[in-house]
Amino acid sequence: MEVSLNSLDVVGYENQPVPNTFITQRNPSHHLGIILPGYRYSVEMAPLYYAARILLEQGAEVLRIEYAYYRTDFLQRSEREEDTWISTDVFAACNRVLSDRSYEKITLVGKSLGTIAMGHLLADSRFHTATCIWETPMLTVEWLRARIEQAHPPSLFVMGTADQFYKPEILKHLERVTNGRSVVIEGANHALEIPGDISRSLLALGQMVQELQEFLNEDVKNA
Repeated sequence: MEVSLNSLDVVGYENQPVPNTFITQRNPSHHLGIILPGYRYSVEMAPLYYAARILLEQGAEVLRIEYAYYRTDFLQRSEREEDTWISTDVFAACNRVLSDRSYEKITLVGKSLGTIAMGHLLADSRFHTATCIWETPMLTVEWLRARIEQAHPPSLFVMGTADQFYKPEILKHLERVTNGRSVVIEGANHALEIPGDISRSLLALGQMVQELQEFLNEDVKNA
């Protein structure tokens, strides 16, 4: 696998740069993966890192949007301004990539706050056929649930039972409407770790990676 790593010039909210890494294949690809991290959960954390690795091995190009809002006054802003901030940044990065290349297939992978970004993207017609991987989605956010119901993208949901956003009934409903599947890790928290048990946390990571690989491989075959 021969890839190149580049940083794109992207200007987002309040004319601030949007950190990113655009990983391209040696031969042009028609598949784009977009990685959207959490508030303090970077693209280098294992569940996002391995999702990107699987996509690259499938021949996709990958855009990692590397915002780091925990270094800013993001949480001091209103909820509306937070939404505007993240949507502006994410659309600026995606627009930059999609203006240069045409992709037949798009896969969105988001963690926590990144699932809010996914919800914003799904409102755009360019992402209506996207495949979605929701890692610890913020299921208590009503508009996000409604957006998933409306768009009903092919979906894989990954959550732990000790996550404050884990709502079994909502998760089952969204799994049905998207004709998707879920990976539910017993005892795992919002970081997808089992506190005080490294061995079980590593086993859970292995399960997640296996499910990610199976889901993405099936998605490519069905494309």
